[in-house]
Amino acid sequence: MAYLFIDTSDHLVLGLLDENYRWLDFVETEDKKSSASIHSHVYSLLEKRNLKIKEVQGLFQVAGPGSYTGMRISEGMAQVLEWQDIPIYSFYHFSVPFILGIERGAWVSKAFKGEIFLYEWRGEKVEKSLHSEKDLGSLQEKLSPELGEFWTHFDGVIDQISRSSAQLIKEKPEEVFSYVAESQLREKPFYYRSLENEFHVSNK
Repeated sequence: MAYLFIDTSDHLVLGLLDENYRWLDFVETEDKKSSASIHSHVYSLLEKRNLKIKEVQGLFQVAGPGSYTGMRISEGMAQVLEWQDIPIYSFYHFSVPFILGIERGAWVSKAFKGEIFLYEWRGEKVEKSLHSEKDLGSLQEKLSPELGEFWTHFDGVIDQISRSSAQLIKEKPEEVFSYVAESQLREKPFYYRSLENEFHVSNK
């Protein structure tokens, strides 16, 4: 038996985990339009281990943050598997450092439309906000003395930030996924802004 892992928050990342949450396979693509390829990638991943989709022990899904389109792809697959009584666990990129015991920090990602999304945590106290991309430097200067180095989801997405939650997921799967499974996390898809704002058309 194996667990399937899917992350479409930025580009398509897939994996298979054994019953102890250790990687059997891990595949990171450069595909940002994963709707056209996710099924073939999942099929290939399972075929390599002689598995059928109904035989997976559960699905771990990254629920964001991400674009509306990107997050609907993995959530749609999660709902289909859920209908087949396959356990679904979902969590957020910005929660990973805290899951691993980092008590305070700042996590940031590009939120499109010239904005960045900022997540600050101080223990259980969290703050979420949107800022102009040009304000990243001043935010780091202001918050780093208290919160330490900034995090983002994937290496190379933001030049000024080198620590990524994706790398933690890849390097410490047993700790991350055991916490998610034991906590029965099933987070809803997290978008950078409300759907009303995301699809607002300016009259200008």
